[in-house]
Amino acid sequence: MIALLLAALYTNTERVAGAVVDGGAIWAATAGGVEQYDLRSGARLRLLTTADGLDSNDVRQIWHDGALRVRTGRSACTLTPAMLFACTPAQPLPAPGPAVARLFHGARETQRIHHGGREIVATDGAGLWLDGRRVTPAGQLCANHVQALAQRGGAIWVGTFDGGLCVLEGGRFRLVATPFRMVNDLLATPQGLWVAAAEGLYFTQDGRKFRREVRVRERGVNRIAASGRWLFATTPGALYAIRREGRSLVRRWARPAGSTALQAVAVNGRDVWLASEDAGVIRMRAGKFQAFDLASGLPSSWTVDVAPASGGGVWVATLRHGAVRLDSEGAVREAASPTWGLRFYNDGGTILFGTQQGIAGWTAPLPDPRVHAFLRNQDGFWVGTEGGLALLNASQN
Repeated sequence: MIALLLAALYTNTERVAGAVVDGGAIWAATAGGVEQYDLRSGARLRLLTTADGLDSNDVRQIWHDGALRVRTGRSACTLTPAMLFACTPAQPLPAPGPAVARLFHGARETQRIHHGGREIVATDGAGLWLDGRRVTPAGQLCANHVQALAQRGGAIWVGTFDGGLCVLEGGRFRLVATPFRMVNDLLATPQGLWVAAAEGLYFTQDGRKFRREVRVRERGVNRIAASGRWLFATTPGALYAIRREGRSLVRRWARPAGSTALQAVAVNGRDVWLASEDAGVIRMRAGKFQAFDLASGLPSSWTVDVAPASGGGVWVATLRHGAVRLDSEGAVREAASPTWGLRFYNDGGTILFGTQQGIAGWTAPLPDPRVHAFLRNQDGFWVGTEGGLALLNASQN
């Protein structure tokens, strides 16, 4: 039997919802779990996450009434003597009302505590401060909502939904200075790293200087794929093909098969496949487009991802109706996992399906069930979610 074990879990704790002092410790509720700090030195003693019983790393409230208690979006949790949280379902927290808050080091102040001559300040974005000194550790994951992963130069590159790009080097994350902030996809090639971002399509050779591909007119680039000679990129309204080597050439197809809501792109042999929100899955063959949708046998015309299928054809992820496999002519050959789809990954010939309820067919200790990114390397299996980044290993029992 093969069991998946959590080897490491990475989150960002700079968004602090509140804090409480208990004896000689400061406890902080953050978007990346619950932290314990030494009140005297400010050193972080531990970080408790979903690996320690929380149902979510996004902790919204914290208090102490004889026991340490916290609230997540859907649960009330109590810290036990074994340093594990016991959580029970609770009414959803109401949306916070409008309020004016002071800024502290450029971030919204969420709480200020004076205790025994010490001053503790919690912020939404700049971490936790003790007597004017930031105590939240540096070198963290740049944001908890991970959208894309890639490996290049022996380092793990992480693209996030709202925190830009960071790279894992020597066990610490380094935030990369970039002209973009919202990353949708990453693709490592021998020439360098391509980044699909809300601000456009970018390329870097050294991981420090980023060049925008200005021939891609739109700025909302969502996915990338590559063949031997071409790099393909999608925006909601167009498909681009960029010559990777030799003569510089860019081709653009506006509204392929009438779609104005393209989501993803994949290449399988001579065919380029597109996922769209309005026209199902679209095949480009010899420069001509054909759509396969609800009317042609798909369970839905709202598709979110595509991946090459063995023997030709494509795997299609729908928004609400799971995954289906089409042959090269667009006929449905297989249906699986009737769930909300997000992302595919080719794991050595096996197609993995990331959904809003985890990895289809797997039981894995994830920081959040909403899975957006995968990467396998010599360290294990990396999974990017909306609640952090997990490194999983398999154990033979």
